Amino acid sequence: MTVRAASASRSLLAALAVVTATAACSSRRPDLGDLPTREVTGHLTGGRDANWFRPCVLAPADSAWWVTFTDRAVVQRDTLRRSGRLPDGQSRFVRWLAAVTRGGEVGPRGPGAPALLVRDILEVRVPGPGDC
Repeated sequence: MTVRAASASRSLLAALAVVTATAACSSRRPDLGDLPTREVTGHLTGGRDANWFRPCVLAPADSAWWVTFTDRAVVQRDTLRRSGRLPDGQSRFVRWLAAVTRGGEVGPRGPGAPALLVRDILEVRVPGPGDC
């Protein structure tokens, strides 16, 4: 192999490595902790094994969203359950700070189905007629 051919081969391998690394970085999804958080209101029905949320923005026939509690919301949820303000199986109106994911990273429904990562519980109460 000539010096010129060896140099061209090394250049080709270096270019291929750059293209591969760039493609890998561009297809990487952001960490769930990086998702933007917003205030969300609606009705939660849940328990120890599953939590489902119907946001105020959904029509009644739309599917409920899977809920995962993260950060300090885990402690808040546990405190609310112990105090009886968040009883298993009963619907409650909630207002919280949460991130919405649709990539299937969280919950049983897979890609495209919305799920919530609740980060902070702002309000929990018995549902009322003017909730949404």
